[in-house]
Amino acid sequence: MSEIPLPPVNLAWAGAGVVFVVGALICAARSCCGPRVEMPRGQVQVSLLTAYLLVWLRLAIGWHFIVEGYDKIESVWRGPTETSKPWTSEAYLREASGPLAAQFRQLAGDPDEQLLALLHVGDSKAEPPAQRLSAPLNDQWESYFERFAAQFGLKDEQRTRARDVFENHKNALGRWLVEGRKTVDKYFPSGTVKAPMSTPERVAAYRAKLLEVRDMLDKELPAFESDVGKARLAAAKTELRRWRTELQGDLNDAFAKMRTDLEGVLTAEQKQAGSMPAPPIQDNPMLAWVDWLTRWGLFAVGACLLLGFLTRPACLSGAALLFLFYLAMPPLPGVPDNPRAEGHYLFINKNIIEMLALLVLASTRSGTWLGLDGLLQFLSPFGRSSIQPGSPRPIDAPANS
Repeated sequence: MSEIPLPPVNLAWAGAGVVFVVGALICAARSCCGPRVEMPRGQVQVSLLTAYLLVWLRLAIGWHFIVEGYDKIESVWRGPTETSKPWTSEAYLREASGPLAAQFRQLAGDPDEQLLALLHVGDSKAEPPAQRLSAPLNDQWESYFERFAAQFGLKDEQRTRARDVFENHKNALGRWLVEGRKTVDKYFPSGTVKAPMSTPERVAAYRAKLLEVRDMLDKELPAFESDVGKARLAAAKTELRRWRTELQGDLNDAFAKMRTDLEGVLTAEQKQAGSMPAPPIQDNPMLAWVDWLTRWGLFAVGACLLLGFLTRPACLSGAALLFLFYLAMPPLPGVPDNPRAEGHYLFINKNIIEMLALLVLASTRSGTWLGLDGLLQFLSPFGRSSIQPGSPRPIDAPANS
């Protein structure tokens, strides 16, 4: 999905933050002994200090949301750099824990299952070796060749030569899947040793480690309440990532060699026309929607809270987002801790606290006290009443019945 270009962050953000804090302190100081403000329908009265603090609570949460959303949107607009990558919720969803972990992980896709599907070999004795490639791996390579041929307009003899080069690399990949050997690190309780392993042995070790991690997550959750259980899980996940990274790296190396040799059949004019675009990232429409809704949902909720526009729907929407974040990694007993959490939590974390604050704000009319909601109410012929919600009343004045 295309993103709306945004300017880079500058000192205006810092200046706005300073104004925010100073304004809050001034308003609090002026209203400590102020009169009371009548709430909607004349049912409840609160002091001006309470009203001011509720407004500033709304602005503070709105600031938090809009900065979080802006940072994610700006990273996608900026694109990948040497020091950063565009934001995605993929890693967060894959580390999901708790009762709904499987559902959240499904949104991100399973990189281990995807890689194992690529590495699967149907008939290890098939000839030519290119026929040993799994259907997903073969489709991935064939798709690239067709895009390459279309990009540079390969025809007749040139396409035939390119096809020969391509088939040679597919055959080499098929042989590697069955006969390839590599010296890798093998981890034992007593230490690490280097040992040669065939590709099928490495794939089998990778699959076994994946099953071990899943078994630990599914059947040994109470063990994570101890430091020993947490250390075992962390070590198993680290080794699983190592197997995944090494095998994926070998596939990437084979693909890179194929790309380089294919470019060797191009003429000088074709090479000057530009290089072949990088292969597209594996499509995951559901993850793309989740990322888009998260980025722009945070930004939109933050903007509405800061402007006091559609305040109640914005509070409820923000609370729903926070509750989803909570469900992805709930601080429950026996559930692995969020590795990025600050401090220690049990049942209640910062997401729940901020969610409850938004629900409190949704029960007030802070947007009419200070915000566009008040202007809209003033302009609307159906929104006026004889009682002005923001009008001051003496402390001891009774509410209208």
